[in-house]
Amino acid sequence: ISLPSIFRNALPKKNNSEIILFKSIKFQAIEGCSSERIDKIAKRIDELDIFSDDQDDFSTSIFSEIVPTNLDKEGRFLIPENLKKYSNIKKEAKFIGQGYFFQIWEPKAAIERQKKSRERLIKEKRTLGSILTSSKEKDD
Repeated sequence: ISLPSIFRNALPKKNNSEIILFKSIKFQAIEGCSSERIDKIAKRIDELDIFSDDQDDFSTSIFSEIVPTNLDKEGRFLIPENLKKYSNIKKEAKFIGQGYFFQIWEPKAAIERQKKSRERLIKEKRTLGSILTSSKEKDD
């Protein structure tokens, strides 16, 4: 599969040919990111109680199945069979940008996810400002 150029441009300059793939914890999709993003995830997991089930579950669920892969000169890479099976990807895939990472979906499931996400935001009248303010108040 070919990584769209907009996603390639977002990869770190020092290691822009490597991406990390793993099963999404929330969805039947594949997460893709840089090794720097994996480092940030690891730091967040390390903040959890080292002997907690949460820490063990997150570590196992993410790090036991990460697949480093390299892009060729045209930006192509292979999706391992186990990840294709997990995400129900057969012949086509759809990329959904998520800021500092992306998701790879079976196309019909991706369209449904985008639709539900937008509907929830509209229904609940969510704004970034309201979410960030609420999050900041919890931290204080």
